[in-house]
Amino acid sequence: MRGTRMDNVSPERPHADLLDDVRNLQITYSRLRPGAGTCFVEHVGSRIEVYEVDRFLIEQMIEHLVHGEA
Repeated sequence: MRGTRMDNVSPERPHADLLDDVRNLQITYSRLRPGAGTCFVEHVGSRIEVYEVDRFLIEQMIEHLVHGEA
C-alpha cells in the first residue's frame, strides 16, 4: 500500500477504535489503472483522507469477503 498513514496506529490503541470516527469508507478501482485503487475515508466531522491502495490489498479484501478467510 502506498500513501498509508500509519501514524494513527499504536500498540495501545486497538484497531477497532480506528473505525470509531469513520462515517464512510469507499474503495474505487478502475481497469484504466490496473495496479492501484483509491480509498476514501470520511471521518465524523467531515474530515476526508484519501489513500492510494495497491491491487494486492483490494484482491485480498475481496478474497476475505467472498470466502470468509482470516
